[in-house]
Amino acid sequence: MEPFQSCISAGVVFCLLGVFWILQNSFNTARQFYDNRGIVWTPPRLVRTFNKLPVEGVVIILFTLCAFCTEQVYPNWKWKMFNEDSELVNQSEWLHCTIYVAFLIYGICKALATKSIQGVWYYVPLYRCFAFAIEALLLIFQLVDSEDDRTYLDYRLHLLHVLTVVPVVLTGMMEGWWDDPLLVRLRCFSTFLQGTWLFQMAFTLYQPETAPKQPVASETSDFVVVQYTFDVNNNNYSTPGVTRDGDNQGMANFYSMVFAWHCIVSVIVITFCHAMMRAVAVCIYRRVLHQKVTKGEDIGMLSPIANEV
Repeated sequence: MEPFQSCISAGVVFCLLGVFWILQNSFNTARQFYDNRGIVWTPPRLVRTFNKLPVEGVVIILFTLCAFCTEQVYPNWKWKMFNEDSELVNQSEWLHCTIYVAFLIYGICKALATKSIQGVWYYVPLYRCFAFAIEALLLIFQLVDSEDDRTYLDYRLHLLHVLTVVPVVLTGMMEGWWDDPLLVRLRCFSTFLQGTWLFQMAFTLYQPETAPKQPVASETSDFVVVQYTFDVNNNNYSTPGVTRDGDNQGMANFYSMVFAWHCIVSVIVITFCHAMMRAVAVCIYRRVLHQKVTKGEDIGMLSPIANEV
């Protein structure tokens, strides 16, 4: 799999995970809040389906298996890890596949936990933290080892990518000891941010081949468009496609500001999803409360808690 397709596909999965986690957590928190106060209500059919079926686990399993196979066969076969001289080849592909295997383990654990197998739920945060920790570890060492071979812009973008993974690892570790909704929301924010930043990396460093094939320079601009090539024989995935002037520090600083924009957008999206699911829970509460009033049941002091979720 070429870097552009790899970044886009992984970005879609991480964005979906971030949104799915925040919707699921917000709804379950509201439901538990009302259940503890005697308000028993039935969630919508779609929510019940997602809670009963291992949707998250199955999606992760299918994605990691497909990504693993695609990474090794497209655009050419790369199953060999060492050449005739015992030198490591296809390093980027095997690094990505190692990350896929880590997330595959998490997906299997999540799928088994959804089927209510006894004792598996306890290990879900552990394996989730394990998968993101493997990703962060490999990305950090790859970045350090190839620092001299990367342009300044390439190094900055990958460093910011690592910064999106580290908070997920830290919150995953803390979730094992503290059941705090704030930790879950921080994990959702970081996961969604990682997905959007992978989109940014794909279109900045690995643009499609439909871009201009000749270098273009402007006398009035510091930004230079450079064409990089892909060496099929050596499997060099360093910087294919078209990218900006990689050694321009001003451009690298600009994308640092773009990263801050991604953070702002991610906060807005996660907050909106949380507020939307909270509104759904309040509407369901009010409907149940109205049914109790219609039947003449005593609601006591239940009505003021509608806005406490």
